[in-house]
Amino acid sequence: MKKYFLIVLIIFICYDRIWAGGNEGKIRIEINIPSHTLKLYKDDTLMKEYPVCLGKKSTPTPEGEYKVIYKTINPYWINKDVVVPPGPRNPLGARWIGISKKIGIHGNNKPESIGTYASAGCIRMYNRDAEELYALVPLDTPVAVKYDRSEVFEDKYSGERAVIIYPDSYKKGPGNCGQLLDKLRRLDIYEELINRAQEILKRTTGKPLTASKGIGVFLNNSLMTCDALEEKDCIFINRKAAEDILGLIPGIAGLFDIGIKEAEGKVYINLTQTVKCLGGSITYDKAGDAYINMKIIKINGVFAGINYGNYDKSDLLSVEAVKQLGYEYTEDSVDIRIFDKGIIKLIRNNTWVVNADNLAKATGGFKNVSSRDGIVDMELPVFLKIGEEYYKIDSIDGRLVLNADTACSIYERSGLDVKDEDVDLETFLKDYEYETNYFGTVIEIKAKGN
Repeated sequence: MKKYFLIVLIIFICYDRIWAGGNEGKIRIEINIPSHTLKLYKDDTLMKEYPVCLGKKSTPTPEGEYKVIYKTINPYWINKDVVVPPGPRNPLGARWIGISKKIGIHGNNKPESIGTYASAGCIRMYNRDAEELYALVPLDTPVAVKYDRSEVFEDKYSGERAVIIYPDSYKKGPGNCGQLLDKLRRLDIYEELINRAQEILKRTTGKPLTASKGIGVFLNNSLMTCDALEEKDCIFINRKAAEDILGLIPGIAGLFDIGIKEAEGKVYINLTQTVKCLGGSITYDKAGDAYINMKIIKINGVFAGINYGNYDKSDLLSVEAVKQLGYEYTEDSVDIRIFDKGIIKLIRNNTWVVNADNLAKATGGFKNVSSRDGIVDMELPVFLKIGEEYYKIDSIDGRLVLNADTACSIYERSGLDVKDEDVDLETFLKDYEYETNYFGTVIEIKAKGN
């Protein structure tokens, strides 16, 4: 291990170095080695969870209690006589959050390493995650690095308690397994689950496994639910989980003719068929757990398509999905214009795509990212369409509202009494027959109501 630490990391300051500060918000970081996760807590409430890359077996990430001792934007990296300035070749990425003299949390230039053990002991993150974390954690933030192979949780969809067992990545051996079983017994886990966990602990596996009454379903190694069942070589998952996490609302499921079934008063959707139709891949453990590999983009919480980007550097959505938003558009060989704002088109995997950030900019929306699940959820604005005209709907304190000018213009055209004030959209729509698309991005007025 020591020979690897002879590779000296010297962090220079390009733009900013912070040496003093406090932790007034009770922020803390918890890093768990077997699960490849970094969790950010505020006042003991989980705020964010990120996937990370950790140290190789030969240079493991050390367990222990640390704190943030310094932070640097756009660090230099020095390896012997090689100096790498900030930029795409820098293995530290765009941010460094030091927690000891040799160990830090940082970005990277190899996003494919996230979720593996490949570092010299540091904690690598996707660059965009490192930038977000950097802005959230002050100096002196406590950082706990632990090696905990089990996680007990209550499944949101089944209401049952279950256990996730993570691989023994650093080969801690039988002693660690015994400690895990003792922990589960202290937590009053019923015996059937403990016996199932014991069987899992005897196995050598590189995937997380669940001890539960159902089948564990993981999306990009993040557990979705254990409320799943098998029938005729297909996995069926609780439909609410598919809707909440994948954005697979009934309309979208129906569009792809994805099968459903009922069991014990609940509705389940064919997950095997879902993944095949939507463009991901699925594998199974011999004990039954299912693992989906699929990076997706949702729009207003609804599945919009596969993410054709490389995730850390860009998020790319198919042009065909953009057309389904119902916005006014024109297209040529170079770009697609949304409300006369051009978005350059690219080719990925023989598919025309656009950059999600450019789409958000053109429409006045924004993008949320859940790196742990591999999901990008774009929040795009709602437009009212009357004939060939589009009117943007404002959002005020969570309410959709037509501003006074827009409402006045529409009422004048409709022959209704003009009101020189903001109008709640729900109130406005009572006067009309209308249709809304899957994404809720366009409400098209069909006719004046009774």
